[in-house]
This record gives sequence, C-alpha cells and structure tokens, in this order.
Amino acid sequence: MRTLALVGATGRLGGHVLAEALQRGGWHVKALAREPGRLAAHEGLTVVAGDVRDAEALAALAAGADAVISCLGARRGAGPEEVLPEGMATLVQALAGAPAHLVVVAVAGLLDAPEGGLRRDAAWYPAPFREGSGQHLRAWQVLQASGLPHTLVCPPDLVEGDRHQPLQVLRDMLPPGPKRVSMPALAAWMLDEVAQPAHAGHRVGISNVPEA
Repeated sequence: MRTLALVGATGRLGGHVLAEALQRGGWHVKALAREPGRLAAHEGLTVVAGDVRDAEALAALAAGADAVISCLGARRGAGPEEVLPEGMATLVQALAGAPAHLVVVAVAGLLDAPEGGLRRDAAWYPAPFREGSGQHLRAWQVLQASGLPHTLVCPPDLVEGDRHQPLQVLRDMLPPGPKRVSMPALAAWMLDEVAQPAHAGHRVGISNVPEA
C-alpha cells in the first residue's frame, strides 16, 4: 500500500483525485483539509486538519508519503495574501529530502505562448487572471528552487466529464484544440503520473482530445 499526500482535497479537482485514488485501491490517502468535516470518513483515508501554511500540519501530511498531488489554487480576492507560494514553501520544506514525486496543478498561463514567453505575459492573456497566475508562477519558482522531483500540470478550463475521456499532452505548451479538460480524466492521469512519472521536471499542457 502506497501513501499519497493530497493538498486541495476539498476543491473541485481535488475531490476527483481523492475519489479516483480511493476507487483504485493500492493508495492510502492523507488529505489536508482546513475543514475536516467536509471529507466523509472512508477506508484508506486519513484527514489531516490544517492550513497549507501550517508547518506542523504539512509535516504530518508529508510523513511517509510516497507521492504528493497538489490541487491548490490561488484564492480570488485574497488581497495581498500569498497563500499559494507560501503554502508551496511550507510543503517543500516538509518534504525536504523525501523521495516522493510531486504532481502540482497550475494554470495554463505558465505554459509557453506560441510567440514566445509565457502565456500569462502575452498581451492577449485575460487581465482578470493575471493576479492568480502570478501566485502560480511564484509557487512554481519555489518548487523549482527546491530541487524536488515534480511534474507541473497546466490545464485550461476544468469541466465535469468522462473519466475515460482521451487526453492530449504536450510539454511546455497547450495542445491545440479544445481549451478544456475533463476533471475525472485529469485526476486519473495525475495518479498515473505520480505512480510512474513520465514527465518529471517538465511543465505539461493537457486538454481533451478534439471530437471527430
């Protein structure tokens, strides 16, 4: 039985990752939650109470973890708070020296733009998303500096969909076609990636395969 540490388990995507891991079996999931009561008791699930910036809670979450998935997003309207980069700094400190592979979800704005540079820096990138993408950028920089083995997954719009939805994957750039990805299918992909990393050290653009 392998141990998966999951950050963001009460969010939309994190909920799908949790459900997928418990359904598959073979994983004991340790899920971090500020409100533990939002997660129903389940065999194979341990809930760790705490905030992502709580060093003690993160140490408990990371202890014995074979793999880590972070579905943490930037909090909208949080003002000057840097929850995402601060949380990432706490997480990497808790994992220092651990062999666990991390799969971290970020925004598609961190992928390369076709004309060069990052998508978030392009003139056409939606202005309302710049603040959140900035937090994701700073969290990614913390992750890179840590030297921990990781895969950065950068999907476009997250939508409900089929777990068996075919996905297309492209390193560093967003694949052409639909600017959306099925959350159940993405959750399954991320669990495959932490079990057998195929994109360690890379950013990955991922989306639904276009319908024929």
